[in-house]
Amino acid sequence: MIAAGPFGSAVSAKYFVDHGTPMIRGSNLSTDVGVPMVEDEYVYLPDELVKKFPRAMASAGDLIFTCWGTIGQVGWISPRSKFPRYLVSNKQMRLRPNPEICNSQYLYYFFASELGQAEIMERSIGSSVPGFNLTGLRTIKVPLPPLSEQRAIAATLGALDDKIELNRKMNATLEAMARALFRDWFVDFGPTRAKMEGRAPYLSPDLWALFPDRLDDEGKPEGWESGTLSDLVSFNPKEALRKGTEAPYLDMAALPTQGANHVEPTQRAFASGSKFRDGDTLLARITPCLENGKTCLVHGLGQETVAWGSTEFIVMRTRPPLPPAFGYLLARDEDFRSAAIRSMTGTSGRQRATVDAIANRPFTVPPQEIMFAFQACVNALFKRIASNERESRTVAQTRDLLLPRLLSGELRVADIASSEKETAA
Repeated sequence: MIAAGPFGSAVSAKYFVDHGTPMIRGSNLSTDVGVPMVEDEYVYLPDELVKKFPRAMASAGDLIFTCWGTIGQVGWISPRSKFPRYLVSNKQMRLRPNPEICNSQYLYYFFASELGQAEIMERSIGSSVPGFNLTGLRTIKVPLPPLSEQRAIAATLGALDDKIELNRKMNATLEAMARALFRDWFVDFGPTRAKMEGRAPYLSPDLWALFPDRLDDEGKPEGWESGTLSDLVSFNPKEALRKGTEAPYLDMAALPTQGANHVEPTQRAFASGSKFRDGDTLLARITPCLENGKTCLVHGLGQETVAWGSTEFIVMRTRPPLPPAFGYLLARDEDFRSAAIRSMTGTSGRQRATVDAIANRPFTVPPQEIMFAFQACVNALFKRIASNERESRTVAQTRDLLLPRLLSGELRVADIASSEKETAA
């Protein structure tokens, strides 16, 4: 069953509420096969209002397509999705497969594959605003092996995506731990405050002993120095890269809004832009990318490799003995980001953060023994994050290799199982 969303004015922003039925929009969909639904950017409509649009409701097993704008976006509502039901927006349409004929997850992998994407693009309409309508969707022929094979294909590919998602969640937890440690030690001065209040130690004895017993008259731990961020971080450090030299390149799209990991860089001849190395933090300085959280910790380039990227990056390089992750954790801290946003200047829509204002922001400078201790604590966390990311990329490559072969029938799930048994033997 195929259905379009309600007329736009019936579900416009004036009806949005804090809690209610989530509405699936383009921001909740992706062209990435490993992202069946972006579940953290919903808007909500009153439950009473959405009852007027029963044909536009979606639930587990349904597929969602963008029909105006970024065509090729495909979503799948899994049984583990965040909500039991959703409303499809006016720029999306819903496909509800017949479970006696096809497996919905298999169908999702087909439409998210290069083959499925090509079928969608061949049926695009419009010029200034690309479109893909109900008629086009109905004419797409989908290869349907027996239902048991569809389920096996979906289960095989789904297990790989589950591993990637598990690593993503693990990395989010590891980063949350590092960010909490950063804020406790360097912003809230938690250990010193705990000592002043007579609370029990919550760090190991060797770490607990490093922190002063009281705050001084300026409100900082006794013995720590008053300084600025430039005392701890070098902003836009100088690097040499000859024009025309092929080097790894990251554009703004390569930076995540959450998490430390960027996409794999491409090779491109250097023209002009920011220059950076492994361990540097890239912070988007332009609106709305700064507000949206575009930030990353550069990794995987290789020792002594200089890469380059957008002119709209601020490069932050931590000064030793603080670890490289200090710059990233600083860039993710709410107080820092708020200050960076307040420093923005320029015309509306092209405002940029001011590097000097950020670099000269007051910051308490800890003694070196605290810096070394922080390095020991967070390096292990970020090594694990990097390891999980490498594993996820390998798993994604395996999925992308298997996907077209399984869909075309060139490879069967039974062949994979047989190959694994032979390898084990």
